[in-house]
Amino acid sequence: MSGKRMIWLLCAALLLVLTILPALAETDEIVLTFGGDCVLGTREQWKKKKNTFDTVVADQGMEWCFEKIREPFETDDLSTVNLEVVLQKGSKGHEKGKKYTFRGDPSYTGILSAASIEHVNLANNHYIDFGRPGRASTVEALEAGGIAYSGYTYRYVTEIRGHKIGFGGCRETVWRQKPEIMREDLQALREEGCEVIVYSCHWGKEYAARHNERQEKMAREAIDGGADLVIGTHPHVVQGVDAQDGAVIVYSLGNLVFGGTHKMKTFDGLLVQAALRFDEQGYAGVSLRLLPVLTSGSAPENDFRPVFAQGEDAARILGAVQKDSPFAVSSEMWFPAR
Repeated sequence: MSGKRMIWLLCAALLLVLTILPALAETDEIVLTFGGDCVLGTREQWKKKKNTFDTVVADQGMEWCFEKIREPFETDDLSTVNLEVVLQKGSKGHEKGKKYTFRGDPSYTGILSAASIEHVNLANNHYIDFGRPGRASTVEALEAGGIAYSGYTYRYVTEIRGHKIGFGGCRETVWRQKPEIMREDLQALREEGCEVIVYSCHWGKEYAARHNERQEKMAREAIDGGADLVIGTHPHVVQGVDAQDGAVIVYSLGNLVFGGTHKMKTFDGLLVQAALRFDEQGYAGVSLRLLPVLTSGSAPENDFRPVFAQGEDAARILGAVQKDSPFAVSSEMWFPAR
């Protein structure tokens, strides 16, 4: 090859690199992982029984619960689950009239950090199981364990590679009584300059395969208020996915690590990975990846250690999502921003 031709090829290659690099620099992707209901503890009357969540964790260690599904949490930019338990030593403030109350040791924040879960939603009906003492103890434990939290007027804003992501959350029962709480949450997150707002809604009817009109209304108000991702919990089963005006709704993720009982009505759950994409104009949209899970690797027994669903199990879970969705659902879907 002649010297002139070599120089020409090098110049062409350099020009190509200079053309491609700005385009690559103008796009960025931030991956969030969402998991469903996590009861890291058990019922008060079961605390001294064998083979409960507490005794299994004591025997197997903090890494046990998420050991089989840890990969998405470790490889993303931020992971979040719905924490349905009070983290508190002792039962001070226990609501004795409530049928199901869940309490775990404050050290159980180590279960979350061992799985690379950095944030939890508190806007649910079990965060309040032990009254004000339990709520204060839970927040104290999360802060001591380095776990961020949002919900019940708590808001969380994080900056990842120059992009501000905001988190908030509300229970349906609270929203029905005081709808302004959600509006104030969303307004505050917008005023903090969040490019993307994730809003958790604890809503719906337990074990209902289809979402209801009240969930639709609450989602609509969240989106009108500026939410880009609306993530639903509480039904204990998976529900559908929808998109409105450039925002995405996941109606229910189902259960994940459920220490509240051995006798599960269903083991079907869902992890959702949201790849947020940004270009030179800002937030461009989100790619959703659906990861079916089983809440126990030893079904019909609950071993408090979820596994990824395979074969017929995965097809059944994705089929349940499809039945409650207005469009064709696949394991990966792209939704452009508003």
